[in-house]
Amino acid sequence: MNGSIALPQQFRTPIMRSVVLGALLLIVTVGSFLFVQARRNAPLVPENYVLPRSAEMEEKFGVRFTFVAVTADGGFVDLRYRVVDTGKARNFGHYTETSPMLINERSGEVVDITRMGLHNHRVEPGRIYYVLFRNTSSAIQRGDRISIAVGDLKIENVIAQ
Repeated sequence: MNGSIALPQQFRTPIMRSVVLGALLLIVTVGSFLFVQARRNAPLVPENYVLPRSAEMEEKFGVRFTFVAVTADGGFVDLRYRVVDTGKARNFGHYTETSPMLINERSGEVVDITRMGLHNHRVEPGRIYYVLFRNTSSAIQRGDRISIAVGDLKIENVIAQ
């Protein structure tokens, strides 16, 4: 032998070689696509990630932030918080000084236009509430490090999921 692979007789025709090569190309293309999609949808936060906490923010506003994620194909940012003090949380988000805003730490872009969420005036201790922000110009993307700012307080180094 001369070191080449011997093909069975039925694969030695030009048409069959083209079919086999086409099938291999299709397999490689589909496999690459699936690999890229899996990487694109993979979480960009470390396993067991816990959002940073701020005792000052909890004390002042009565809420603990629990989750931030880019949703709706990048069109919204979902911010969730748990009520830790119903008296203080009652007015959370209803006034400019108690409304949360998100800041991309890399670019400095601010996301502060809420579309849905916050609560009515009835808050329950331990319950999780949400705020949906319009993510104009994709200011925040999955994996970005952001700050959550409320009034003069800020939680930094939060990873957007």
